[in-house]
Amino acid sequence: MDSSECLLVEDALAMNSHMPMKQVHSCVVCTKNFYFVVPTKTVGMFVLFDTIKNHAFFEGLSIQDGLKKLISETSSVDELESKLKELLENNDKYIFDLSEAKSTKIKGFLGKKTFMYRRSKSWASFSPKTKAAGKLLADFYDK
Repeated sequence: MDSSECLLVEDALAMNSHMPMKQVHSCVVCTKNFYFVVPTKTVGMFVLFDTIKNHAFFEGLSIQDGLKKLISETSSVDELESKLKELLENNDKYIFDLSEAKSTKIKGFLGKKTFMYRRSKSWASFSPKTKAAGKLLADFYDK
């Protein structure tokens, strides 16, 4: 799979309307159709965190390295999306279908970027921690 089909943001802060006061330290895997928030440090989501830690791709690896391995061993975007849905147990707190979005936009502030996702009454966002990752994110969804 080539890099224009998928983007891994290794260090991001994610928020959503399910948990509006929590910033979740995450990795985010972006495709043109979805983005997937994979928590790396959790508060109140230990069941999912344990599921990920015990998954075959993550044994003995950090979540970032496990996701890199998953991406490198996947031959198509469709396969990657279905593996991530399975990994995240089809939980809509972590899986965002861009075709269902009422709006998406990338906002910038002092060089930092935030991806905003809005669907009917719910919203979600994530911000890469580095300016370089923010630029990659903006370029990825700009194409």
